Amino acid sequence: MSEWNDWETVEGAGSEVVIYEKRTRKQGGGVARIKINRPERMNAMNGPVFEGIYKGVMLADADPTVGVTVITHAGAHFGVGGDLSGERLSPAMSEVDPMIKRSRKPVIAAVRGYCIGASNHMAYTCDFTIAGESAVFGQNGPRIGSPATGYMMASSAHVMGMKSAREMWLRCRLLTAQEALETGLCNTVVQDRLVDAEVEKWCDDLLDLVPVCIAAGKQSFESVDMSLQYSGNFLNMMTPDFWGHPETWEAITAFQERRKPNFWTEEMIAKRRR
Repeated sequence: MSEWNDWETVEGAGSEVVIYEKRTRKQGGGVARIKINRPERMNAMNGPVFEGIYKGVMLADADPTVGVTVITHAGAHFGVGGDLSGERLSPAMSEVDPMIKRSRKPVIAAVRGYCIGASNHMAYTCDFTIAGESAVFGQNGPRIGSPATGYMMASSAHVMGMKSAREMWLRCRLLTAQEALETGLCNTVVQDRLVDAEVEKWCDDLLDLVPVCIAAGKQSFESVDMSLQYSGNFLNMMTPDFWGHPETWEAITAFQERRKPNFWTEEMIAKRRR
């Protein structure tokens, strides 16, 4: 294993909710680490978090001393998706995944605990996902009235296969770390206490390879998803009044009230007949 210098916070590059750090090997090659820092909210992502991740990936991609980007978290959980508490979101919410895909540097997600919703599709958008044994992956959109459709959903079929992807998105079934490994949703599973060491090992391997070849290879894989980038309008075509639909508000209300929703009232059935 290589010798590494200590992590250093980059002044002005991060914020309270997204910490941006860099670390270099003594023989050369650097890693940027983007750490989501809202453990009191189980790292639910609000506008500043999405903006911070977007900025961090962009900075790492432009930094010639950085060869790998790592997205990780403070606290027990990688993240439980978008914050539903009414806090400000941001246009960056829909730009984080494309930025990860456009980056020339390989991006590693280091996951412990819950990895749900937007946090999950961000993790499987990354080139590699290293999971601790406590990791739980899944989507929650159809349960809580999230408008997630199109590209981010369809691309999961390339990651884990069509049947498994449909089950995760349409049945909202959660996967343990081992199940995620078996379906291709993560690359390896280690004990939680070993996640950082495993990430360091993968970074070390990547930094020993020709950077321009890694960049070209990464974008070669991204070409598989290029046609999917035009698939994001299905929700608007099928339900242009999504945010005014009674099903949507029943899902949101039931989630907030911690009860099981009912999507089969007379009002909702009548709405579907139109």
